[in-house]
Amino acid sequence: MKIENFGLQGGLNKEQIDYMHEKAMWLIETSGIQVPHEGVLKLLAEHDGVTIDGDMAKFKPELVQQAMDAAVYDVPDYYKQGKWFMSAGAHQTACYDLETGKLKQATSDDLVKFIKLGDALDTVGSAPVVPMDVPVHLQHILMHKTAWENSRYRCNDIFEHMDKPSYECANYVHEMAQAAGKRFTFGIWMISPKSFDAHNLDVAYRLRDKGIPMWLATMPQAGVTAPISILGTVLQSMYEHFAGLTVLYLMNPKGNNYISPNDAFEANTFSMKYITFVYGSVEYIQHSLHQIALCKYYDLPIIVKSLLTSSQEPDAHAAAEMSIHTLIAGLAGARAFRCGGLLSTGEIYCGEWVVVLNEILQYIQNILKEEEFSEERLMIQDIIDVGPGGTYIDKKSTYEMFRREYWMPQLFEHTNLGQWLDLGQKTIRQQAREMAQKLIAEHSYEIDKDVKKELGKIYERAKKDSDLEKSLKLEI
Repeated sequence: MKIENFGLQGGLNKEQIDYMHEKAMWLIETSGIQVPHEGVLKLLAEHDGVTIDGDMAKFKPELVQQAMDAAVYDVPDYYKQGKWFMSAGAHQTACYDLETGKLKQATSDDLVKFIKLGDALDTVGSAPVVPMDVPVHLQHILMHKTAWENSRYRCNDIFEHMDKPSYECANYVHEMAQAAGKRFTFGIWMISPKSFDAHNLDVAYRLRDKGIPMWLATMPQAGVTAPISILGTVLQSMYEHFAGLTVLYLMNPKGNNYISPNDAFEANTFSMKYITFVYGSVEYIQHSLHQIALCKYYDLPIIVKSLLTSSQEPDAHAAAEMSIHTLIAGLAGARAFRCGGLLSTGEIYCGEWVVVLNEILQYIQNILKEEEFSEERLMIQDIIDVGPGGTYIDKKSTYEMFRREYWMPQLFEHTNLGQWLDLGQKTIRQQAREMAQKLIAEHSYEIDKDVKKELGKIYERAKKDSDLEKSLKLEI
């Protein structure tokens, strides 16, 4: 017999989400969404259920529902199996050096190290840092290449959200993906309120005949690019996601189009004091609970941005926000958690912090693990056998069961003061840094040598491509 799992009660219910869904559909039909691209507007105008007014497109609810029903979410096996996992990285340009602990610009060497570290800890997602020591037109190509050469999961499933900032860049990444047998997608980020990024949309338009999967994401900011209330921002997020998905559905009929689970129904909180968006706040945790409810309602994969903080250092502030957020999300049913290693609301990447977060995840996972209710665990006979003044330390059952009953942390050791002094008085950050260095040194995964050689050839071609370089001149 199993003990009932721990969980949370409350949050958005079906009746409330039904009402928000109805209002999102009404907004799409009456207010519409800006599509700043003449070619895309012409494609949309060919379909029934679409009204074009200048550069605004409006869609009938039935058409929006078709787009939603057609979306396929090809989750990997580890997600289907209910495994807990961390997505660690989202293209940071600054990082803490793993040798000195000092803040610096990220390099291609850091990229390799952090990807190896992430692979050793079974993390997924996008490349962790941007190699600022290579030309801008090669950065995203190198990030994909390095991820595929040194990891099993990075940039290779639905939890990846890497940019391909120009058509030429996208073509090189697509060619590499085919050579390596890896997954390729193109993502469109909407610009709240109610619009697309024209350049990003143009790249998608030019890729539409390749039959590639395309995903849609939006990140409205409460009180700035969306209403001040969390619920109002969530409603606008639903509206933008559904309308944007409909544009993809009509523009890219040869490929699967879906809402990115990484930012599904994202509704960012904003600090009016410091004029910046905020992660890890009380309000953002409330948003995550709404997000989980919506993903369950629409049957989307659930991954929560609980590993992100506004703290600039791997300190008590960061640990408190991430631990509380992740525990609450876990109690609400989440098993996948995003933005491992990110600090300062995503401005900084910290490798040793990934090690700490891995320990925090294991900590919470063990709190919420499935627990058995049985005669063996009640241990009635042991209670009878051991009398007053006796001990259980020498019981066979103690020896056989203690590793199953108790989680043995690697980082959060249960030492007393004397033992800690004898072990060198190391801080958690020092221990995590040493552990990260060890994991990187011992990392052994490599892609097939012939595939690596082919990726190298493609990358060398990209280095000499003047059209690729020109395509990103405006991005500098």
